[in-house]
Amino acid sequence: MSLRICSAAFATLLLCPGLALAQTNWPDFMPKLKPGLSQSPVAAVVPPSAVVEPPTPDVPPDKARWFGKWSGWACKDKVCDTKLVVEKVTAVGATIIYAFASSNGKPFTARVEGQFIGDELQATLRNGAKLAYRMRKEGDLEFLWRREAQWTAGILSKDK
Repeated sequence: MSLRICSAAFATLLLCPGLALAQTNWPDFMPKLKPGLSQSPVAAVVPPSAVVEPPTPDVPPDKARWFGKWSGWACKDKVCDTKLVVEKVTAVGATIIYAFASSNGKPFTARVEGQFIGDELQATLRNGAKLAYRMRKEGDLEFLWRREAQWTAGILSKDK
């Protein structure tokens, strides 16, 4: 008899078919948020090493549309600036750069691996904060950052 151990940290349909990661519990007001410019006096900075690779033909269209650069706002009154770069997208996830800035601290940037969970792109930062993005029908992204009891939300639009 073999013992199979699966945890949420390793749950994928291939490794642990009976255990799936959960989609995010989004705030009820998210659909009311509108895209727009950040009102932050400090800009989120994406490193010059960021390179966006177009998806390969084997990436499904609903995942391929995530590739590119996104900019927007977060926090109450749009006082935080945030950016997302989806450098490489696959059928199961993406390599992303998350950038965030506000007048309350120095700008923050991290390159992490994200995973598609349902209709969301999720990632975890080294400090344990969870990122969740979901795409609206018109193409804008809803954004949620969570760590313990803290959270912030916002909207990003694809850069042209």
